[in-house]
Amino acid sequence: MAAVASTTAAGHGAGGAAATLPADFYWGGSTSAFQFEGGASEGGKGKSVYDVPLRSGAKFDTASDFYHHWREDIDLMAQMGFSAFRMSISWTRICPNGDSTVNEEGIAFYRQVFQYLRQRGIAPVVTLYHWDLPLALAGKEAGWLSDRTVDAFLAYSRVCFERFGDLVCDWLTLNEDNLCTMLPAFQLLGPSAFGPNAPQVSEADTYRILHNTLRAHFGAVRLCHELCPGARIGCMLASSLAYPLTPDPVDVIAAQRHNRKTMWDFLDVCTHGTYNPRQAAAMLASGFKPNMRGADGTPFSADVYHMDFISFSYYFSICQADQESAAAEGATTVQTMYASFENPKLAKSSFGWTIDPTGLRILMNELYDRYGLPVMVVENGLGVKDDVLTEDGHVHDDYRIEYLRQHIAAVRATVLEDHVPVLGYLPWGCIDLLSASGDPAKRYGFVYVDFGAKGMPRYRKDSFAWYQHVIATRGAEL
Repeated sequence: MAAVASTTAAGHGAGGAAATLPADFYWGGSTSAFQFEGGASEGGKGKSVYDVPLRSGAKFDTASDFYHHWREDIDLMAQMGFSAFRMSISWTRICPNGDSTVNEEGIAFYRQVFQYLRQRGIAPVVTLYHWDLPLALAGKEAGWLSDRTVDAFLAYSRVCFERFGDLVCDWLTLNEDNLCTMLPAFQLLGPSAFGPNAPQVSEADTYRILHNTLRAHFGAVRLCHELCPGARIGCMLASSLAYPLTPDPVDVIAAQRHNRKTMWDFLDVCTHGTYNPRQAAAMLASGFKPNMRGADGTPFSADVYHMDFISFSYYFSICQADQESAAAEGATTVQTMYASFENPKLAKSSFGWTIDPTGLRILMNELYDRYGLPVMVVENGLGVKDDVLTEDGHVHDDYRIEYLRQHIAAVRATVLEDHVPVLGYLPWGCIDLLSASGDPAKRYGFVYVDFGAKGMPRYRKDSFAWYQHVIATRGAEL
């Protein structure tokens, strides 16, 4: 079982009775097209970097088969009481080669999904790009290193806004775009970048990749505001909250540097339209000089390219220490990206990630204090390999309920006590999907998908009824 430490629920009104979250607060869940949709060779879809088998042999061609189960899956969401569902559009289902050629079958598929979500009272929250780069645009000298990819993305985005803008009011641009500088080769080749043959990316090209994805972000924000008046659009951050390992001031500085490098530097550009002095100096030293103007020559000002909210993923927090300290010898690498240290005050899940609901509250306060924009939780949850389907079709996942109880309590306290405008809570993998590495065993959902059975039947976990009640009480009863 996953280890989940118990905490006291926060966010209570007078007399100890829990208050409810606002009526327009989004309750729901999140998925991505390549991990959930399937139908990879159907409906005129072109190939993305995830339509090539991984070195491990993992494939995403069927995933959770939402392509054929979409009506059933949306009904399950509606039964839980979802008011929003974050999903992504597969770029190559709309533009099979990544260019401006439009696949009408793909348009029809997403329109019927969005229409049915609306019929069931669920607002689609749509990510334009969730890592599934068109294969035709990928390559060691292409991907997000190329201006061609930026132009193609903006052409694809225009199609999405024009064809779905009457059904979608909430958009995200690029998923976890702040990871660019940590995983630059991934932005060229997708998952095939990992392994012994991964291309080496220079510092200048790393900055060029980041800059091109930011150009794509700014361009999509402007297009959305022009083509979909009244819609909201935001960035999507992979959070990487670090605490100092000790009270030693040098460890405090180490944590500050980590948070700047992995989160604040990225959000500074997204919100202000310019690189901060540290970023600008590093770029110039590498030999890369960014052009801070859009395709029409307009500067990336906050007035013209303003986004409406910050969305983010949050699963765990880490600790940082000064590299010269004795404690630095105990560092481990987090998801091939950066070194971190274990927090002795926190429990871990069976997957090895720290469980830190208070960190979620800290992060949301920090985001709002820094940038003054509403925030939306679009990924959170307990991914573990502990789920067992019983013979009578049940999954007893009390460990997931306890994890989510603590994190929703933190969201409630952030809204009701800290007065931070949180737009919604959309935990990851609400119906089981494949992990980013293609593993079906690591599960997050309220609904169990039997990947090995014919037809991939769905089963409600114990957390399904629990979340249903939480939504029905608007977070008052956890």
